[in-house]
Amino acid sequence: MSPDLSTEPTSSHIPVRRRRTWLLALPLAALTCATSVSVAYAQRQAMGETPRGGAMAGFVARRLERILDRVNATPGQRGQIHAIWDGLRPQLRELRTQHGALRRQIVAAVTAPTINSAEVEKLRQQSMAVADKTSALFTQGIVNTAQVLTPEQRKIAQEHWAEQMGKHHAFGGGMGDAP
Repeated sequence: MSPDLSTEPTSSHIPVRRRRTWLLALPLAALTCATSVSVAYAQRQAMGETPRGGAMAGFVARRLERILDRVNATPGQRGQIHAIWDGLRPQLRELRTQHGALRRQIVAAVTAPTINSAEVEKLRQQSMAVADKTSALFTQGIVNTAQVLTPEQRKIAQEHWAEQMGKHHAFGGGMGDAP
């Protein structure tokens, strides 16, 4: 006895437009989540926070101190470098807050009963603008930090960074070969 297949729902019962909307919404939601996670992680690193919080605490602060120890940074250099990141931290924190609000708006927009593609695109563009500002501030911090160090200290720091990236990135070594 074979089951009656005529009563089972098929994809042909779902309107084409609705299927297309879901086919667009799912990758967009995945992209939004991936972008959000990577930007949030970079922001926390830039602010010297661990995923559980705590300014200049935990892993990132220890990494910075380890590098400063490795390059034999003077107390004056350490003070300048900490001042650089202390100055950037409030701006980075504000950008993280803005990005979180945009993520929530994107999620609300793609899970609404009716999806407004133009609104989702506008929110995506705003999110990318905030990510770009975050990247620019983080790069500014790195450049300013590098300018405090001597050329020899920068070389030692890069070697240490490459070594650490090679240890922590099992899939191809990450950015360990970056200059």
